[in-house]
Amino acid sequence: MPFPPVPGADWFLRSLKLQATTGVSGFALQNGTPTIISWTPPSDGNMHRFVVLSILHVTSTETGGGVVTNFTLPDGTAATSLMTLYSSGKSAGVSTANYNAALVEAGTSVSVVQSSALTAGASTLWAEIWGS
Repeated sequence: MPFPPVPGADWFLRSLKLQATTGVSGFALQNGTPTIISWTPPSDGNMHRFVVLSILHVTSTETGGGVVTNFTLPDGTAATSLMTLYSSGKSAGVSTANYNAALVEAGTSVSVVQSSALTAGASTLWAEIWGS
């Protein structure tokens, strides 16, 4: 049985379900700009919501390697690269991104993508899209 709607962030978080994940092996950033994970909410005419959770382990200083979230606003406006998860050129270490949460148009894709090719260095990204 679903949780009853109550005001506050706790209701928002409890309404989300895991929609896409890199899994425990993660995603090794590439010399390219691939889509890493994506999710498309139902095409039901309603607004939907999502949160991207992620962590990046840079084992060798990067040249390139930016990661962003792309989606479509409820009015149909593309929000390409609006949410930067990780900027290019990270030094070796572990980085976390702020919560990337937004409303999204029904039937349109939410994607975590590499926005710049990783031409030097090595990094592994673990990411999940939670949505409803």
